[in-house]
Amino acid sequence: MASARRSGRLKGPRAVYTDDLFESAGIADESDSEERQPSGTEKRRRRRDEDSASDDEFVAGEVNDEEEEEEEDEDAGEERYVDVMDDNEPAATPRTPRTPGGRSRPKTVQSQQKLLESSGAANRSTKASTTETRTRGCIDPRENVSKPMYYMSTFGDDERDLLAVVYTRDRWGRGVDTCLPTRHTLDIQSTANDYEYGPTCGVAPDDMVKERTSGWDWYYDKVIGKEFRKPQKIGPKLKEADARRKYLPKPKKGKHTILIGAANDQKTFHLGHHESMNLAHAWGETKAQKSDQASAIVREGWIISFEQKIQCLAWAPNQDGFDQYLAVVTLVTPEQKEKHPSHGIEPPSPFRTAPSYPCAIQLWQFTGKQAGPVTRTLDMETKPLLRLVLCTDWGDLRRIAWCPMAREKRAEDDQNGMKSIGLLAGIWGDGKMKVLDVKLGPDKKTEFVTIQSPIFEAKSPSNVCSCLTWLSPTDIAVGCSDGFVAIWSILPTSDPEPIPYFYKSIHASYVLSITSAYPTNPHLIATTSIDGETRLWSMIDPESENTTPVRQRQAPGHLSYSPILQSVCSYDENEFGRLMPIHKFFATQSAGRMPSSVMCLAPCSFFHPSLLFGTAAGEVVATNPFRRLLYSKEQHWQQTWFSHDWAPGLIKDSSGASRFYEGYRAETQSLARNLSGDKRPQLGSSLTTVHDERAHVTALGWNPNRASAGWACAGTGCGLLRVEDLAI
Repeated sequence: MASARRSGRLKGPRAVYTDDLFESAGIADESDSEERQPSGTEKRRRRRDEDSASDDEFVAGEVNDEEEEEEEDEDAGEERYVDVMDDNEPAATPRTPRTPGGRSRPKTVQSQQKLLESSGAANRSTKASTTETRTRGCIDPRENVSKPMYYMSTFGDDERDLLAVVYTRDRWGRGVDTCLPTRHTLDIQSTANDYEYGPTCGVAPDDMVKERTSGWDWYYDKVIGKEFRKPQKIGPKLKEADARRKYLPKPKKGKHTILIGAANDQKTFHLGHHESMNLAHAWGETKAQKSDQASAIVREGWIISFEQKIQCLAWAPNQDGFDQYLAVVTLVTPEQKEKHPSHGIEPPSPFRTAPSYPCAIQLWQFTGKQAGPVTRTLDMETKPLLRLVLCTDWGDLRRIAWCPMAREKRAEDDQNGMKSIGLLAGIWGDGKMKVLDVKLGPDKKTEFVTIQSPIFEAKSPSNVCSCLTWLSPTDIAVGCSDGFVAIWSILPTSDPEPIPYFYKSIHASYVLSITSAYPTNPHLIATTSIDGETRLWSMIDPESENTTPVRQRQAPGHLSYSPILQSVCSYDENEFGRLMPIHKFFATQSAGRMPSSVMCLAPCSFFHPSLLFGTAAGEVVATNPFRRLLYSKEQHWQQTWFSHDWAPGLIKDSSGASRFYEGYRAETQSLARNLSGDKRPQLGSSLTTVHDERAHVTALGWNPNRASAGWACAGTGCGLLRVEDLAI
């Protein structure tokens, strides 16, 4: 016997939306109460609390079709405040609305209680309405919305943003670029018909031309430029033995052991301090698949041993030639710090200045060769060369960043036999932000130079600087240890100490990372704090124009803005990469799932959308999240560049032994955040593996130059630097 049909109508009060808080609280004039008597339709709805109907009838209204037609005629021209819920919204779970800034608004029920308390004794007997009322915010992007509405909420409704997305879709939306960029796509040159704003990521092409030309006139000006370069003082050149003994980590007696090659035929290599090896020696000629046109594949890349944790990495921009320059920072050993006069006076803390330990910036030169119409690959016949060592006595160097703004090459860049590399900013242990004008001599040999004073120096009052980002060729934003953000102009002034023209409290505590939405929205800045808050705010009005996603328990240490994805890229404590589009920053989207905790993130490239994540277990994972950002139901693909393991090793007084696994294929990955969607085996409880610090991937970087955009570098905790062309 068939079971009796049961109704699916929700029992209970309906959700009512109103714009009048006094009406929702039951406070109204007598004239209003007389005019707003419940209509016959509303009376019939109240009498049907115990009735039942189908879900479709509930959404359409709780009256029959014939009655509905009559009521529409009666209510024509009258403003209605009663609204119904969406088809895709669960009836039992009320939706929390959001403001245009992305923050959740409190329910009106809570607001009306405060309103009643402040209204005085005259209305204390008035009770709040039993009907739950809420105010509307912006559209919840997690709901089922149309594709045009989804695109506008994700990328904006301006034609410049949408044309840039269409250009990116046509260029990088193919399946072959789902993880790493291909050389074929990088070699495609933009034409005049590429959607006008497409190649410039939504910025007017004329503005980009002005920035790389007239935007640097101040630097070459005979008056301003001379005053700007005047403060930097370079001491006499040091002897190599003296510089290595004081400013570089003391080398180990034993060499670092490296196991690398095919999984079934790995070879052993031994590298000393600053020695390099060619990856082709480990792999040889590997037979290609039958479908490939080439008969053999040769692995091209370099591995250099520094024997100490690599603290920072940064490729120099605006290098159009075959020579590319990589800045590497490694700190001196703890034994060397113990010999420093100020060591041990105060316990180390990131919230105050540290002793003036010696530190050096190493500038390495990698040579390339032509591989396509535009792109270049590494020249494996020329070994990497240490060209310049900048020695300082300002404490440990914590962060470095080259000025990424494009600069057109001029004749003044190569004068007196010196080659201009660019402006390099950094945060030193003394709590100050400093800028150096880096130049190279004509000789093809290593130079050891002491920097007595920088070209620009600034410090925030009553705290220390923690992170920095470039806003323009003349402006730098700096995060501070007390939650403030300061912005300085590096142009010369008459003040003995530069004063920031912007200095406001953005967070409640230590600012871990900061990035600018340059070039699409350079006035927007994203910051993350040690308290787990990530915030996007505007320099114009940071108090009202700001938004934040869900707070994390463990704040990410790196943020980077991708102009191609129009999103801020980061990661969370659950081993997920994540994207935060600037138009809906409050709604994060997963951008990859890593095998272990994420330790670092490569700064996003201006020429391709691929991301690189470094983990605590030693893996480097690459992914292109654009297809999933554009189509939320697309499968997510990611590929492991290499996996690194470390062990103490058998050689006495060495930096240990490392093993590299590589040759991983691209795989799909589930981005489910619950255990039910996790394909990995579960042991009954959530486990966290603690990995040795020397196995970590501590620094990553994409080459920011057009011809070498496929070059990537990775540094490890044991001091190994790996440089390889990842363009397929």
